[in-house]
Amino acid sequence: MARAVPALVAAAVITFSADHSVIVGQLVFMIYAFVTAPVFIWAAFANGFDSRVRVLYVISGAAAVLAAAVTAITIGAGLIAFTLTVGIWAAVTGALELFAGWTTPAKAQSREMLLLGGLTAVLGLVEAVVPLNDVYAVGLFGAYAAIVAVFAAIAGFSTSNSAASAQQKEG
Repeated sequence: MARAVPALVAAAVITFSADHSVIVGQLVFMIYAFVTAPVFIWAAFANGFDSRVRVLYVISGAAAVLAAAVTAITIGAGLIAFTLTVGIWAAVTGALELFAGWTTPAKAQSREMLLLGGLTAVLGLVEAVVPLNDVYAVGLFGAYAAIVAVFAAIAGFSTSNSAASAQQKEG
C-alpha cells in the first residue's frame, strides 16, 4: 500500500493537469522518485526478504534517489533529459525487481515483483528508446503511475485480507 499512494498522487497530478509539458513531468517524477525511495528501502527490511532481495530493493531505493537528484539538476533541460532520466531509472529498477521476483521463494511476492518489474522495465525501454513528444512522454509516465497505483493497492488489500483470514482460521 505504501507504494500505491505516491503512484496514485503522481497519476492524478498528471491526469488532471492541463499542462503536460516536460517541466511538469520532471517535477512530478522528481517528487515521485524521491518519495518512493524510502518505500523501497522500508520494504527491503519490513517484508522479511532474504539478503539478496533486500539488497536489490535497497539498490532500487538508491537508484530512485539518484534519479530524483538528476531530475532536480536537469529541470528545464528538455525532453531528452526527461526521457533519458525516467528511462534509465525505470530500466534499472525494473530489471532489479524482475531479478528479485525471479529469485524470491514466496510465490505471491514473486508474482507482484515480476509484474511490477516487467511493467517498469517496459516503461524504461519505451521512454529511453522510442522518440516521444512532450505529451506522450509525460502521459506515459502518468499511465505507468496509474497502473502501479491500482496494482499495488489491489496487492496490498489482498495481502492484508489473506493475513486477516489466516488469523481468523487460527483463532
